[in-house]
Parts: sequence; C-alpha cells; structure tokens
Amino acid sequence: MAFMELKGKTVLITGATGKIGRVLAAALAVEGMYSICHFHKQKQKALALVRQIEQQGYRAAAVQADFQEETQVREMFRQAQSMAPIDLLIHTAGLFSKTPIEEGSVCSERALLGVNLMAPLLLTHLFFDSLKNRQGPNPVGKILYFTDAAAMRPWKKYSVYCAVKAGLSAAVKSLAKEMAPSVTVNAIAPGIIEGADLTFREKERQMAKIPMGRFGTLDEVILSVLFLLKNDYITGHVLLLDGGRIL
Repeated sequence: MAFMELKGKTVLITGATGKIGRVLAAALAVEGMYSICHFHKQKQKALALVRQIEQQGYRAAAVQADFQEETQVREMFRQAQSMAPIDLLIHTAGLFSKTPIEEGSVCSERALLGVNLMAPLLLTHLFFDSLKNRQGPNPVGKILYFTDAAAMRPWKKYSVYCAVKAGLSAAVKSLAKEMAPSVTVNAIAPGIIEGADLTFREKERQMAKIPMGRFGTLDEVILSVLFLLKNDYITGHVLLLDGGRIL
C-alpha cells in the first residue's frame, strides 16, 4: 500500500500551542487521528485546543513538559503512551532567538540546543523503542520534524539557531537509514509563514526576496504534512517550503 491510513492512528504533536502545532493538531484530528498535544507553559491554550477538537467530534488530549529537562521529556512521553500507543511523532516545538557572537550566552545557546535538537532526538529514541514489538506492515511508525530554511541558507547573527536546525536536518537523513524500514523519518523546512511577527517594512523587504511573491500559508503547511505522512516510500527527506526564497 502506497499510503498510510491515518484514521485511527495516534499522533503526538510537540509545541501544539504554537502557530503551526495548533493547526496541525486540529487538522490531523479531522483526519480521524487521536491528537495528543504537548505544551510547555500555555496550559490554558492547550486545554482550549483539546476542547475545540472534542467539540467537533474528534479525539484529543494534552500533556506537559519543559523540553530543557530530560526527566520531563521522558515523563511526558510515558503519559502520552499511557493514553494510546503512539503511531506518529511530529516535532514542531522550538526556540527562536538571535545569538550575535559578541553577545554569546551559554544559557541561551544551551536552551536552543536542548529544545531544538536534543529533545527531538530523545523523543525519537523513546518512540522507536516503543515500536520494537509493534506488529504490522512497514512502516509501523512515522516521524516528522520541523527544521527551517535557515538550515540551508543561514542568517547573520543567528549562528546557533541555524547550526542546530542544520544538525536536525542531518539527523533526519541518518535516522532514516537507521530506522528503516519500520519507521520513516522526514522533515519540513518552512520559510516565512503567514502571521509572522514582522513590521510592514520588514514584510515588504522579505517578500521581495521570495520568487512566489508571498509568504507561505498554514494550509500549505498542512498539505505538506499530510503528503509526507501518507506516503510510505519517502524517508530521509527535508521538504523545503519557502516559495523559492533560498534559490
């Protein structure tokens, strides 16, 4: 079968109170999936998202963790697994901050590394371990990370962020080889998506650099996610969603 049937599957979505995580949790619930929504501090937003999904007749739940704390990541995954065996892992959680080299901060650099790289790798280990005895046709599980177009075309004064995202992009390819054929591992690398907090002048400046002449939409993010989740033969791929910005 060329496409995984998503209906009836369980997905753990990290960063589900964020702009992208929120729409994905709702969209995948509509596909018939049980959306388990991770949050860090935004408990009320997470509970509101769960209520919204349930009011539409679908299934959802919320779990909490600070991704800078390994014990919390492990406990969050354990809680999620106790709700239902996880079939898909989508990592949208992330930190974004400028780190000029002359203002380097060990704390901020460690946070970027922990949340944007170490946490998804730890979750990948926990997820893969949970699938060891899973029966059924391959793949039995799927992983989707969110990296960034900046991993391929780094920005000035964002060296740590760009390096971490580049590291995650490289991990996609390595893990895809290691975890095949039981798990596919892919990523989406978005450029600027609608709703970005930019001044009018900055929006105009950025738009002029995009061949498609506009920012990406959340609907286009959803379509990209569904394409990668449903296809069983794509693995180790980082899908660039930037309207041609890095060309």
